[in-house]
Amino acid sequence: MQNSSDLKKFLAELNIKESLNIEEDLGDGYVKLKISEAERRQALQDINCVEDIIVELLRNSRDAGSKNIYIGTKKIEDKRRKIYLIDDGCGIPPKLQNLIFQSRVTSKLENGMKDSYGFHGRGMALFSIKLNVDEIKIVFSDVLKGTSFYIDIDLSKIPEKKDQSIMPQIIKMDGDLNIVGGVNNIIKTIIEFQLQNRKINFFYGSPTQILTTMRENAKINNKNYPDFNSWDELIYYVNNNKIKVTHIPSLTSNYNVMEKIAKNIFNMDISTRGIQRIIYNEINKLKPLTLIQEGKQEGEGSFEGKDNNLYENNRYEDKPEKGVDKKLKLYDESKLASRFKDEEIRCIINAAEEKIRELGSKYFITTGENIEYKKVNNTIKLSIELKQKE
Repeated sequence: MQNSSDLKKFLAELNIKESLNIEEDLGDGYVKLKISEAERRQALQDINCVEDIIVELLRNSRDAGSKNIYIGTKKIEDKRRKIYLIDDGCGIPPKLQNLIFQSRVTSKLENGMKDSYGFHGRGMALFSIKLNVDEIKIVFSDVLKGTSFYIDIDLSKIPEKKDQSIMPQIIKMDGDLNIVGGVNNIIKTIIEFQLQNRKINFFYGSPTQILTTMRENAKINNKNYPDFNSWDELIYYVNNNKIKVTHIPSLTSNYNVMEKIAKNIFNMDISTRGIQRIIYNEINKLKPLTLIQEGKQEGEGSFEGKDNNLYENNRYEDKPEKGVDKKLKLYDESKLASRFKDEEIRCIINAAEEKIRELGSKYFITTGENIEYKKVNNTIKLSIELKQKE
């Protein structure tokens, strides 16, 4: 052998090149790369914001061969972001579910792959996410059954764009769809990813919407699933049959069992009333987040949905006018106080006034004329003036 290129050629002919890059063969197509190989593929993935985490999770789901990806999200005040990412990809063997969060563990034995986001396949993405969030775990996964991820993020450590409701604008330029405007928030991140991976269905919403949509989609495609009233019987069926994790919510019409599915399969804390709304079909299912441009000239910008369903999918209060961005609202993150109509709040005020006058009579106190209220996020603030009875 005259030089290193000759040596590489020789090893390639012997088909043992791959073994030189591997520190450990973990089985089922997973390996732990040597440090030198991981460094060659690229350094530690930078996780600077919530949107970076979304990108890495979507890339993993895409590479797992997913046809449907569900992204549930819930914000706790302005302090925490919970993400539930569920896909119907190839799944992860139980024995490897803790190992994949270690550095340099990957199922991409070859040289990985490069996409518009950079290099992918060095076994650093999940490891880096784990270092930056309070919790990331696989709630449920198995071979051929898909995967259910749960992530809990402290927004003081890993920030996100403040306005998670602004939609970007989609325009057609040189025959291609382009995204312009809007902040780089979660919804824009998913839309960008969808435009590059159009064979995948993406569903984005609150936890209750995601459960409803998985449940309804499974019913459409698989009409012969049994209906279980027992959690033990359901989980036995799941463990012994090739059923996708995305289909599990369709296996029961019992809200006690559904509550356990939400918690044990997806790590979702949903109120009893929320579970009942799912069972009683009170929540509209989401449609795939499919953005296309129909009948628009180059440079014209407005949102169009295939079969006119983008508006329903993203829960617009009204269809947007041409060129006007509307805000995306998630039910679980909506300003709850805004659901009360002014006349309904007036009824609450009248009841409060009556009670104050009744109780205040012994103190010679009554209410004044200036009664104000303010709807702020999830709070209704009443300001009732008191005055001395004459």
